[in-house]
Amino acid sequence: MRIQQLGSTTLKLTSAIALCLGLAACGGSSDGTTLDQINGNIDDDTDTPASVAQIGHGSGADFVPGEIGTETNGNALSAGGSTTLIVNVVEDGQLITDSTSVTFISPCIASGESLVEPIGGASDDDDSASNVVDTSNGQAGVRYTANGCIGNDSVKATTTYGGGVISATADINIESDTVTSINFADASPNYITLKGTGGTEASSVRFQIRGTTGAPVKGVEVNFALNTTAGGLSLVNSSAISGSDGYVSTTVQSGTTPTSVRVTATTDTGVTSQSNELIVSTGLPDQNSMSIAASDRYPIAWNHNNVESSITVNLADAFNNPVPNRTPVYFTTNGGSITASCLTGVVFDEEGDEEIGTPGVCSAIWRSQNPRLFSETQVMMDEETLTFYCPNGDIAGQGSDCRNGRVKIIATTIGNESFVDTNSNGVYDFGTDLFYTANSDGSASRKANCKYPSPISGAASRSFGCDDLGSAYIDRNFNGEYDGNEEVTSINDNSTGEYIPGDGIYNGSLCREEDASAGNCSRDSVLVRDDITLVLTSEEQFFFTMPDGRLPGQPDPSEQIRLQPGESMTVYLMLADANGNGLPRGTEITASAPDGIEASVSPEGELAGSSEGTIVALSIQVSDSQSTQGVVSLNVTMPTPYDGEVGRSVGIVSVVSYSAN
Repeated sequence: MRIQQLGSTTLKLTSAIALCLGLAACGGSSDGTTLDQINGNIDDDTDTPASVAQIGHGSGADFVPGEIGTETNGNALSAGGSTTLIVNVVEDGQLITDSTSVTFISPCIASGESLVEPIGGASDDDDSASNVVDTSNGQAGVRYTANGCIGNDSVKATTTYGGGVISATADINIESDTVTSINFADASPNYITLKGTGGTEASSVRFQIRGTTGAPVKGVEVNFALNTTAGGLSLVNSSAISGSDGYVSTTVQSGTTPTSVRVTATTDTGVTSQSNELIVSTGLPDQNSMSIAASDRYPIAWNHNNVESSITVNLADAFNNPVPNRTPVYFTTNGGSITASCLTGVVFDEEGDEEIGTPGVCSAIWRSQNPRLFSETQVMMDEETLTFYCPNGDIAGQGSDCRNGRVKIIATTIGNESFVDTNSNGVYDFGTDLFYTANSDGSASRKANCKYPSPISGAASRSFGCDDLGSAYIDRNFNGEYDGNEEVTSINDNSTGEYIPGDGIYNGSLCREEDASAGNCSRDSVLVRDDITLVLTSEEQFFFTMPDGRLPGQPDPSEQIRLQPGESMTVYLMLADANGNGLPRGTEITASAPDGIEASVSPEGELAGSSEGTIVALSIQVSDSQSTQGVVSLNVTMPTPYDGEVGRSVGIVSVVSYSAN
């Protein structure tokens, strides 16, 4: 079988022709007739016309080969309008019954500016292309819809039949659409940094042009304008032409002044739109806009491994705008373990794939394990004042803390120091704005807490953290200042691990260049930080004594409390865990007593998590009508991290009462 392709027509020669090495071997002369027979559509064995396959539209005497049938009949198709495109595949004038596929293609179909959907003999296969029609009756059609295409679109329908490719064409003329809307699409990124600060200093702002049908409109010229040029804010291009998808864009470059800016886009017909706010800022977190929190500050983890607490950090810049996504935060702890770092604005799904999270926020997981930092000295309790104190005489938590079970977590990242922008111009002005160092009032000596002289004449000073930052470190004894035996964090601006105090000047990207040159401030970044203390609570209770020196529940009949009928009394006790920390969150406290004695405890019920022990008041009242004797007990039930419970009932006082009778 041999095939001859003739555009919309294919010849199928039904007799085989032997391959000949010479014309004489085929029984012919040098001017043989085989080619002439093919060109003349004659089967060279039977002298009958060869089978002819054609593609076109119509049927019978009205069949037109090589043309796609349309509903437009040569008229223009309106913008966004639709028409049907139909072709027939025939052999010897009859519709074929063999299975075949017809493909419709054009420049606009290929670019997505026109859409086609099979009709008639369309395949039910969901995976088949929308421009391919499977047919077994010789007819194939699609619905053609303009989707932004303008002008002439030359559509071609092709199929393979009898081993050859045949095709038909049609020209679709599409009218231009009328622009009815221009919509802000996006700004990437929507946060850029000040010029010269080393961050991302340009943003691409996109709009989309749509016509009366809602379809994108290409080839539309759009002019752009900024609502402010503060600090040299500028546009790279003031106009652009929309593409086939209707999108048009401009690029905004930052200036030297923090601000928010909007881009206005206007077509030549006056259709206009405005972008959302684009923030121009430092791009770096500042110290007083950083905060840290824990999902569980009091985990029941002193005696358990793998108890978790989620540590979340919030970052914002000097203008309290969230920092850009993917800003890294680093973590260090002196107890248990913690994820090394996290990225703001990024979360992970169950498969570990990145998703967009909350801007300026990221989290790490802390888990309980060794080290647990056992203290060489044991905390003690003053039975009269019900307070814990350290061997050096300090009340625990005031000046220092010697209690076990306390873990320090510190989060750090590169950023700026803070200052009070008294003239609200967004930059640091030496001699005008307020920047506090450790000795701003002439007397403060501790690095973490400064006495701020009030900017208001005659007003009292305020106590806040210093603006002037030294090296970040682990505050092991929780006294708020660096001691020589405490570790400087490894994520630092010096390689020696040595503690470096603040330098007395503002350091950050909001320092003016002229002030930096004069040495009044610097544009250097610093390590901003915040820390949090986790209290690893224990199910074991602190060893406490009664106000009279007896152990709780210790039998001593000679020391029985004697009350007159109807008389009452109150006993105060400190409840804490084995390390002098608060009892686990969810611990339930109740009181019990025998008949004839009423007992109540305050607070009663479940305790909230706390770093400190709980002072409870046990109130006792005996009956005024009967003699009674018995033990009043304080009942403490604590949860565990494994959904268990640890209960303890302690006989507090032995009471005897004699009735008046």
